[in-house]
Amino acid sequence: MKSAHAGNGHLRDFTTDTRVLIIAAIAVVVATAGLFAGIVLLKLIRLATNIAYFGQFSLADLKLEDTPLGLAAVLVPVIGALIIGLMARFG
Repeated sequence: MKSAHAGNGHLRDFTTDTRVLIIAAIAVVVATAGLFAGIVLLKLIRLATNIAYFGQFSLADLKLEDTPLGLAAVLVPVIGALIIGLMARFG
């Protein structure tokens, strides 16, 4: 049975050039953009939660237990799903 490496005794060429550094720099830029996009999306989720459950336009970290809706808070995701469904159907 053959081994996993080259059997003829020659080493393979793993030399790199400046393209590898350019690709690595692009990867760092893309990852940084993804990081900031994730932070912005988390802020938008917090904003939507505060608007839906508390009626406040803020980015404050409020506890959902303190919502003034009481048991009606269960209906918030249902209403959101209906809105998204209507947007998908007619939008």
